Amino acid sequence: MPRLTASRLSGDAGLATPRRASRPAGARARPKKAAAMQDRLSARVLFFRRVRRSIKPGLWILGGVFALLIGSELYRQIPAIGPVPSPAGSLRHGFGAVTGAIGFRVTSVQINGADTTPLPVIEAALGVKTGDPILGFSLASVQARIEQLGPVQSAVVERALPNRLIITVIERAPYAVWQTGNGHGAALPEFVVIDRQGNVISDQDAVAAKRRNPALLLLSGQGAPQMASTLMDELIAAPNVRVHIAAAQRVDGLRWNLILHNATVVKLPEENENQAIAQLAQLQTSMALLDRPVEVIDLRLAGRMVVRPYPNAADAVSAAGHR
Repeated sequence: MPRLTASRLSGDAGLATPRRASRPAGARARPKKAAAMQDRLSARVLFFRRVRRSIKPGLWILGGVFALLIGSELYRQIPAIGPVPSPAGSLRHGFGAVTGAIGFRVTSVQINGADTTPLPVIEAALGVKTGDPILGFSLASVQARIEQLGPVQSAVVERALPNRLIITVIERAPYAVWQTGNGHGAALPEFVVIDRQGNVISDQDAVAAKRRNPALLLLSGQGAPQMASTLMDELIAAPNVRVHIAAAQRVDGLRWNLILHNATVVKLPEENENQAIAQLAQLQTSMALLDRPVEVIDLRLAGRMVVRPYPNAADAVSAAGHR
């Protein structure tokens, strides 16, 4: 049988044979995309991967051992701590015991601002001693105990980890010295320090306070601390009078007697004592009345002043010796 060619099939049967699209002349064949080469890991990276896989089990074992050590130390320390008032306190004590075992213990206590409060008094109120776990107590509780001390107005307690405790104290300022006894009879008078509000500052040495500040006024008489601030404000307004005052005595809870450094007694009225003090200031400016050796200056009657000299020259000389 004769072999049919494509041209004959096309011409005889009317069938089209698929033809490739002709390539333009001069066009180059598109190069095939080269397969990307796979990066090969370096020997160093492979080494560290193997090391990391090998140490993971060891880390888990070390962590378990460390947890067992902490648990055993906590179990050993808890019986020595004794009962605590709350779960929070128990947790704090337990945590303090554990951290104390690794070196977090008090080795020094720094106290700032305690000029008049005895350091042993503060240390006793602190309740923490050298060697105690520094994380085993409440800072708020320590602060509250220190602020209960008489001379302390406020306190700040801080931890300086790992082993130092810092206490900063703000003290109540001494305002005057009050003689609580009348000085008569067998009992000796007692002297205490008071603040501006008239409250007694406990744990404060009155003699030492007077030595530190000689300008502190000496008060006596019932109710003197409560009225001292009013009198002091009036004396501050008359500085040439204030400098001569050594003490002030409250008489029957109604008025004041001022005792000068030269032993002269100035009797102030029950009312309008500020006006009487202002009158004294004018007389001191004009005639230096408070420098004169007189026994009594009586200002109890409004609009009048009675000056009583010493009955004899010897008393005047003796009074001048008190200056």
